[in-house]
Amino acid sequence: MASSDAKAQAKKDFEDVFAILAEEFLANVNSRKLPEEATEWIRKNLYHNVCGGKMNRGMSVVDSLKILKGAEASAEDLFKARVLGWCVEWLQAFFLVADDIMDASITRRGNPCWYKMEGVGTIAINDSFILESSIYFFLKKYFRQEPYYVDLLELFHEVTLDTELGQLIDLITAPEDNVDLNRFSMEK
Repeated sequence: MASSDAKAQAKKDFEDVFAILAEEFLANVNSRKLPEEATEWIRKNLYHNVCGGKMNRGMSVVDSLKILKGAEASAEDLFKARVLGWCVEWLQAFFLVADDIMDASITRRGNPCWYKMEGVGTIAINDSFILESSIYFFLKKYFRQEPYYVDLLELFHEVTLDTELGQLIDLITAPEDNVDLNRFSMEK
């Protein structure tokens, strides 16, 4: 298989897992007896915000497994790496939805930002929380039995805090209406 064929297949294999995860999460939502309208809202949130990116972060999880295990990587190992990769993509989507609101962005990935979609507005804040919470649903479902489960939880929480602290610094040191380059130095 040519290199471009292998890359295309790897991308397809990764993308195929998204639909599985989306349906699993939506089934979990349905089990909570929410109105059908809420489930459909979440479906739109997932497909609008998690899909459509380059998926470099998520696919790098799979690539890392292949580097570490090589031919020893089983189908189950690869599937779980794809799940974990999608958790990374879900985390990125959570950050982007919130960031777009904070930055008053108009478009994301060539489409209107989620909060700019008709009828969404500030509901997108809660939608970003749902994206984040779904990560922990997947981690529990697929990794709870693993000895590294707590390490994964802690890692996602630490990355989230670090990103949120970085976002705070971005927001308070460079407000768009008051750009002051004196606030920046090599030490900051």
